[in-house]
Amino acid sequence: MTEPGFDRPVRVAYVIGSLEIGGAETQLVRLINGLDRTRFTPSLMCLFGYGPLRSELDDKVKVESPLLPRPSRTNLGVSARTAIRAVTSLRALLAREKPDIVHGYLMTSYVIAALSTWNTGPGVVIASRRGLDTYPRHSSRWLRLVAGPANRLIDFHLCNSEAVQELVITDENVPRSKTGVIYSGIDPPSVTNQLELPDQWSRGGEDGRVAMVANLNSHKRHGDVLDAVSLIVKQRPRFKLVLFGDGAERASIERSLREKGLTNSVVLAGAQKDAAKFLSGFDLTVLASSKESFPNALLESMVRGIPVVATRVGGIPELVREGIDGILVESGSPEQLAAAMLELLDKPQLRQRMGDAARNRVLNRFSVKGMIIQTEDLYERLVRQVRSRQPAHSAL
Repeated sequence: MTEPGFDRPVRVAYVIGSLEIGGAETQLVRLINGLDRTRFTPSLMCLFGYGPLRSELDDKVKVESPLLPRPSRTNLGVSARTAIRAVTSLRALLAREKPDIVHGYLMTSYVIAALSTWNTGPGVVIASRRGLDTYPRHSSRWLRLVAGPANRLIDFHLCNSEAVQELVITDENVPRSKTGVIYSGIDPPSVTNQLELPDQWSRGGEDGRVAMVANLNSHKRHGDVLDAVSLIVKQRPRFKLVLFGDGAERASIERSLREKGLTNSVVLAGAQKDAAKFLSGFDLTVLASSKESFPNALLESMVRGIPVVATRVGGIPELVREGIDGILVESGSPEQLAAAMLELLDKPQLRQRMGDAARNRVLNRFSVKGMIIQTEDLYERLVRQVRSRQPAHSAL
């Protein structure tokens, strides 16, 4: 660090399940790659293996994994036995690396990270809160039992939206002074960093092309979108929806497509590391989730000037200004989804105006550089407070 009192870069050990394709994983890679190496030395432990986004990570960053059994698609938690193995592995790593900060991403990982620091240090433990799930509501019994004690070992809960922050304070009784918000960041894509739609995705989309980038999980409510498409194709028979993502609901979605007669109108594109690079080929994007903290998929769309139709849940209204950057609807309403998509498809000037507003908002408010600078400042303040033996509170 450059200021007096820091004689070497601060060592930051990040902990996450894996670098599979996802919003939290993408943001972590962007943060690690952008940290000022004269002030910070990052390392990373992936508890359950590496994943495709490892190739996006700076190859000078030390990455390790104990290759523990992965959570299944239908149960995102881990067993108590696996958690104990994870804590043991991580304690050994922390003893060897001696980080100044341990920063865990997503609930299972930050709980394991916090427990691993018990009675050993390091100086600062940060939980990155990027979802609207709190431990009292979690399906895993062992996690509900240990997350409370883990919270007492966590110095700071870093949230990616005010919606998440308020839930952490309310549901887990975390003092507001131990929480803060830093929004996710994104950079504008270069002209050469775009991909044309494959023919099978674009064919038959003369009446409108819409993308949905979301893992195929129940809270993403793909069924509502398919019901909306059933309404849209009555007016626009050559409409095309492309679903990017994979997950536990894939078989159910495939069955619904057959039952609704939508196999020619909807494409299951699967998990695509470069899904965002295709978005410029669409008229708009849609997200129908029942809960969202601060969806990376909408950032990727908006920065490309693509307007969005999304549900009015969680942190989405903090990102999308209703009627300016896109259209927000109630969760669980296929009729509202269909009406909003049809309005944008029917009004190209409105679509252009909202797309331009969305792009300007993201560039001015949600840059990667801004996210990194805020995080670096937080790290410095927390380390400074610990070194001066002050509580690591009120850092944001």
